Amino acid sequence: MRGDSSPFKSRPRRSWRAPSELLNFALFFFCALLLVLSRIGHGMIADARDRFVDLSAPLLEAASAPVIVGRHALERARSYAGAFREIDRLKEENEQLKQWEWRAKLLERNVAHLRALLNAVDEPALQYATGSVIADARGPFLRSALINLGRDNGVRIGYAVINGDGLVGRTVDAGASVSRVLLLNDLNSRIPVLVGPAGVRALASGDNSAELRLDFLPDGASLYPGDEVYTSGSDGVLPRGLRVGVVTSSPGVFKVRTHAELSSLDFVSVLFFDTPALTTTDPPLAPVARALSATPDSVASVPAPAPRPTAANELLPTDGAIKQVGAAGAASPAGGEAEAQQ
Repeated sequence: MRGDSSPFKSRPRRSWRAPSELLNFALFFFCALLLVLSRIGHGMIADARDRFVDLSAPLLEAASAPVIVGRHALERARSYAGAFREIDRLKEENEQLKQWEWRAKLLERNVAHLRALLNAVDEPALQYATGSVIADARGPFLRSALINLGRDNGVRIGYAVINGDGLVGRTVDAGASVSRVLLLNDLNSRIPVLVGPAGVRALASGDNSAELRLDFLPDGASLYPGDEVYTSGSDGVLPRGLRVGVVTSSPGVFKVRTHAELSSLDFVSVLFFDTPALTTTDPPLAPVARALSATPDSVASVPAPAPRPTAANELLPTDGAIKQVGAAGAASPAGGEAEAQQ
């Protein structure tokens, strides 16, 4: 009775015959054994581990195959959904492009009709050469760039240089294979422009900053932020209608933010636009192709230009004919005197 009423009861003994407990004990023992063997570093143990890995590799690969297939299927489903959205976007964009195409054709017909009424002369198509910027010179008083195009490519001093965004500058030096471009924001850059829908004339001047300054605006000119600025062509050097930038509001002075990113130029194109002013300042034929900065020896080696014809020979057609006539007269002075006596 006393033993039955005692609060301290004996705990029942565990039975190690349960399969789950035996399996857990075996796994724990096996893991501990593997940890001990891995620390020993014996060659036989390393070989056994490698063999076990080789044997388990096909099983692991077979087990991971369904996961890989499921992941690929999920990626394909996502790509198909994205493709459907892209197709819908392209269809909408195609419809908009068709409308713009119809409007563009209508405008082309109207322009052709108006040009026929005015009997206007078609402007010649501009040729160009494309190259890359090989050096970018920046300083407190200089904003220029070197491009790998020169006189061998048809480049001359004064040509306009553009990229995909708009006007970049103009060439100021031209060698055989390299040219120097004066950028729009250089302190010495001055370009006549037209501003806004009204075509207000002004002068876009560089001041070595990121934006240009509009000078010589007419009194009472109405300019608004966002007005397009493009070249006027009144200087006789740059073609008309090249995109320069847009007007930005500034207290007391109008600024122009250029379309082209002048601080990070990569590829540019040089427009071949020959004008009388450009032909006068830079003749088309150079006697000797030389570098941008010629040394005194190279300048001295340049042959002297041919003498200009005198007033008596101005009616002769070409310089070659002048040389032939002079040579004939020097070869037969007697004949010339005989003709003079006759």
